[in-house]
Order: sequence, then C-alpha cells, then structure tokens
Amino acid sequence: MISLMRYQLSNYARTYQYVPPFSIFILCLVINYTFVPNPILDSFSFTSIILFFLMGWFTVTLFHSEDEGQKMITILHANGSTPYNVSLFIINIVIAFSLSFVSIIYPVVIHAFAEKPSFIHLFLGFFAHFTLATLGMALSALFTRDLVKNKQNTWWGVISVLLFAIVLATLKDSLDQLNGLIWVLPPVHLSLEMLAIGDQITSIPSKFYWQFAWILVYAGFVITLFFLLSKLKRK
Repeated sequence: MISLMRYQLSNYARTYQYVPPFSIFILCLVINYTFVPNPILDSFSFTSIILFFLMGWFTVTLFHSEDEGQKMITILHANGSTPYNVSLFIINIVIAFSLSFVSIIYPVVIHAFAEKPSFIHLFLGFFAHFTLATLGMALSALFTRDLVKNKQNTWWGVISVLLFAIVLATLKDSLDQLNGLIWVLPPVHLSLEMLAIGDQITSIPSKFYWQFAWILVYAGFVITLFFLLSKLKRK
C-alpha cells in the first residue's frame, strides 16, 4: 500500500492538476486575513467552507490523474481496484489534514485575530476544517469516473452536490420539522453551527464531539457507498 500511495502521489505531482485548487486555497487565505483584526471562529467558518469546495477539486483531479489505460495497469499491479481506490482516499485525507492545519496555523502566525486564539478555538477550527474537507472528498468521489463516465457530468455533479449541501445548511431550521430528515442529508450545518457559538467560548460542549464524529461517520458511509456502487458497476 505504501508503494502504491507513493506512486499515486508522485504521478499526481507530475500532472500539476493540484496547482489551481491549491493556488485558490492560498489566495483565499491571504485575502481573508488581509485586513486585521478578525474574529476567530467566523474566519475559520469561511475558510472551512472554501476547503469543503476545493476538496471536491482535489478529489476529482486525483482520481482522474491517470488515463484509462495506465489506470488498468496500475490496478493490475495493485491486485484490484479496491486497494487502488483506498490509496487515493488515503492521499486525499492527507491533503485534507495538511490544508486544515495550514488554515489554522497561518492566521495565528501573522497575528490576524483580535485576540490570541485559545486551544479551544484551534481545536474547533481544525476539526471544522478537517471534517468538512473529508465530507467534501466523500461526496465528490461519487461523481468520479468509476461511477460517472461523462467528464462533464462529473464536474456538474460535484459542484451540484456540494452546493446542495451548503444550501441545506441554510435551511436547517425548516428541515428540522421533517421528522429527522436533517440527519440523512449532508451534515454541513453541524460544523457551521459549532463555529457560530462565538469567540467567547470557554469550554467545548460535549455534543460538539458527537457532531464532529457524525460528520466523519457520514463521510464514511458515503465512501462505503462509493465502493459498493463501484463493485456493482464492474459486475
């Protein structure tokens, strides 16, 4: 698996397809913190949404970094498509973790906040970025070429499902009245609600741990669905 991941990562690096989303990520960070001081959790809320969308871009370009012919050869060497796709998901999670860390550390280093962030601020900020990035990766994987053949449908699908998840987050109060439907839909609203608690927070409510866990569990369900649908499609 390590050798496979090393190959996938070096191949992705040679394509330079990561340059546009990475450049936009850096640009958004710089612009967001151009003027100081800034509120802490509100700033993290904005950059976590940006990372949620950009992880869709990273996911599609990573999954499509090889042409069809080379992909089949790599799958043969990897002893199947499951380890092949698992290696791609792991690389994406590493990207999500790294960019989440940068999103938290950069404003701290340049002193962009009105007050010094506490451990609680950094904890909430990091997990808000990482969980939303993982969720964005999982939802976007459903529209990669393993499941969607038409390249145009891939991009429309990724953009649509990520926008749909954000719109649902704004309609959370209305959806609460539909007998638990909110728990079936992408839980972007949970992350945004936690970051809306305000910079005066002095302790982390216990329900926040469950809400972060649910976002990761939901992403796990979607990734499992990806593997099930991929298996069905190959039959």
